[in-house]
Amino acid sequence: MTRIRDHRAAARAQGRHFSWLTYVLYAAGRAMAAHPEANAAIRGRIRPKVVRFPSAHGKFTMDHTVNGQRVVLSAIIPHVQSAGLAEIQRQVDYYTRGDAEKLPEFAGARLLRRLPWVLGSAAYRSRTRPLRTRATTVGTFAVTSLSHRDVDGFHSTGGTTVTLGLGRIADRPVVRDGAVSVAPVLRLNLTFDHRVIDGAEAADLLTDLKQALEQFEDPSAGDDGTNDVGELKQFVLAHTRGQRVTDHEDVLARIRTDAEGDGSWAAEWTRSARALERDGRLLDACRHYTMARFPFVDGPARQRALDDTVRTFDQWRRGDRDIERLEVDLPTGRVVAWATGMSDGVRRPVLIVSGGIVTVKEQWASTLRAIRRLGMAGIVTEMPGVGENTLPYDQDSWRMLSHLLDHVSDRADVADSYALALSFSGHLALRCALEDSRIRAVLTAGAPIDTLFTDRRWQANLPRITVDTLAHLMGKEAGSALGELPSWGLSPDQLRALTIPVRYVACDRDEIIPGADVDLLARHVRDIEILRHDDVHGAPAHAAETQLWLIRSLLRVRRVKAPVHLVIDLLYRLARRRAAAAG
Repeated sequence: MTRIRDHRAAARAQGRHFSWLTYVLYAAGRAMAAHPEANAAIRGRIRPKVVRFPSAHGKFTMDHTVNGQRVVLSAIIPHVQSAGLAEIQRQVDYYTRGDAEKLPEFAGARLLRRLPWVLGSAAYRSRTRPLRTRATTVGTFAVTSLSHRDVDGFHSTGGTTVTLGLGRIADRPVVRDGAVSVAPVLRLNLTFDHRVIDGAEAADLLTDLKQALEQFEDPSAGDDGTNDVGELKQFVLAHTRGQRVTDHEDVLARIRTDAEGDGSWAAEWTRSARALERDGRLLDACRHYTMARFPFVDGPARQRALDDTVRTFDQWRRGDRDIERLEVDLPTGRVVAWATGMSDGVRRPVLIVSGGIVTVKEQWASTLRAIRRLGMAGIVTEMPGVGENTLPYDQDSWRMLSHLLDHVSDRADVADSYALALSFSGHLALRCALEDSRIRAVLTAGAPIDTLFTDRRWQANLPRITVDTLAHLMGKEAGSALGELPSWGLSPDQLRALTIPVRYVACDRDEIIPGADVDLLARHVRDIEILRHDDVHGAPAHAAETQLWLIRSLLRVRRVKAPVHLVIDLLYRLARRRAAAAG
C-alpha cells in the first residue's frame, strides 16, 4: 500500500481526506467492471438463474449505534467503477458520519429491527430476492473492513458473489530487488460464490485488484474533461428519473471519463441517442441527446449534442401542429421557446415553464401536451445561457419572462399568467412577479432565495458542477462568479410584497439550496405552501410526487373544479402512499 499511503499523505497536506476503504472501493469497482462474470447474482436452487449487471455497485459495512445498541449497517455506492475518489469519499463520509437513527437510507434497517424476527426475515427476503433489483438493494460486490482493530485478515460473505475482507494495514518486512525492506501491507481476502464463478476467475479478479492497489495512480492527474464524472452521475439522476429517460443505467455504466472519445459522457449518451433515433424513437433520442450536453456546452461534442437535441425535438413536434417555435430578439441576445395553445384564435391563460441552470426546453416535451389538456396556453423556455438562450445570466435576467409575455400578448390571455419555474428559474419568476402583475402565481422546486447568493460559507461547499455551470452562464471565471451574487437575493421586504400564491417543493438534504432560504419563504410570503421531501436537490426519489403536487397546486390556485382536479388529487395521494411505503 506504499503508493496509496503516499497519495493519502499528499492529499491530507492539501486539506483532503481519503480513507483506506475509499481506495479499495475505487480499485474494486474498476476490477469488477473488468470481470463481468463476477459482477453478477444468482437466485434459485432447483433452477438457478444468474444475472450479470452492466454496472458495479459497491456495498460497504460500517459500525453504528441504533437505540443504544451497536449494530453493523451497510450502504451502497452506485456506479462505483466510474466514480472518482472524491465522490466515493463523499458518500462514505455521508453514511459513516451521519446519524443512523435519522438517515433515510437506513429507514428499512430501522424498521427490520422493530419487526418480529419472522416478519423481518420475510420483509428482507422480499426486498432483496428479486434479481432485477439486487444490484441496488444488495450491491454487486461487498467490502467489509476490520482494519480499526488488530485483525490481519478474515473471510466474510456479504450476500454478493464477491466479498472483500480488509484487515489492518501494518508495516511488515517485504522483499524488493533482492533486499528486505519495510512497507505498509494490507492482507486482502476474497470470498466468492462458487455457483456463479470458479476459483480461476476469482483468482484473476483478486490479482487484478492487488495490482490496481499496488500500482495506484492519481485519477485526477490526467485530462478527464471539464466535469467530475461522479458528480455528473449523481446530479443527472434527478433529470433521468423526472424526464423518464430510458436505459439510463446502461449508459451510465459505460461512462468512465468526461473527456473525448469512447467511454466519455458525451460520446456514450450520443451513441445511445443515435440508436434510438434509428429506431424511430425521436422523443427518447432527444432526451438522450439532452443528457449528452449535460450540464452545459463546453466543447464540440456537447455542442453537437445540443444541436441534435433541437433537431430531433423539431422532427417530433412536426407531428403536432399546435406546437410552434418562438424566437424573441432582445438587445442582449435571443430567447427561444416552444409554445402551444395559441394557434386557434382562442386567448387562453398562459403557463410559462422553465427549468434550472442545466435544463433545456426540450426536456419539457410531454408538458406541452399536458398544458393544452389543462385548457391553457404554454410557453416552455430555458434559463439565460442555457441551450439556445443567448442572453447572459445576470441580475436583470428576470425581465426575460416579461418579454415572453409581451411577445404573445396578442394571442393569449397574458393578464392571467402562471409560472412553473424550477430551481434557479424559480428565483427569476419570483423576482419578475414583484414587477409584473400579469404573473398570478409561482410554482417552483428547489429555488434559491437569498442565502445561497449571500452566504460565502454555504457557497464554499457548493458542488463543483453547480459553480462551474453558474460561471458558464454568467460568462465569468469559476473563481469570481460567486462574488457577483450577493445583490441578487430577495429580501424579507420583497418577499412580504409578494401578494400572489407561491408553492414551493423543498428537500431537507438539498446540497445546493440552503434550508435558510426555505425558512425565509415560510416566514415572509403571505400565501405560501411548501411540500418537503427527505431527499437531495431535485428530489430524484420523489419525481412523481413533485410533478403531481405542482399540477394540483396549479389547479387549486386557478380554482379549477373540473374532473381533472379530482384525478390529479387522487394520483398525488397514491404517489405519496407509494413513496411512504417504499421508504
